[in-house]
Amino acid sequence: MVKCMARIWRMYKRQESLFKSAMGLDMSSKLRRICSNGYMMSLLFKKDVGSMYESVKSVLDDGELSSITRSVDEFDDQLMDHYALLSQITTHQQVMLQEYQALLPHLDHDSDAARACSEHIDKLSFLESSLAKEVSILPGERKEDFSFVA
Repeated sequence: MVKCMARIWRMYKRQESLFKSAMGLDMSSKLRRICSNGYMMSLLFKKDVGSMYESVKSVLDDGELSSITRSVDEFDDQLMDHYALLSQITTHQQVMLQEYQALLPHLDHDSDAARACSEHIDKLSFLESSLAKEVSILPGERKEDFSFVA
């Protein structure tokens, strides 16, 4: 259970970086709104998962989440098109939902942690479906139709 929570926390760190990169691209207002909502959810849900982790971790065996570092994801906005980045975010959302589904059986169904995880799943599912719907529209457009934000 602790490892699963740490995995989800790390995935939120990655998700923050992906959404931040996506928000730097010039895109429709609907996609921009979805990405900004996703970024804010990543920040808030990462904090929730961190609190859950702190409440169940073993002080002797489990490390601090703040000690988990990863190299900064660098995306070249000039080379990565909207479709590739947004598809990567959508795929990452699906993996996060699978991780939550793996975590739920380990939690007491009446606990605050289980309720929070269920809420996260609902909101992430809605975000993922909204993003997938918008991304499915993009392949019909040409990359040259988009301008990049400086």
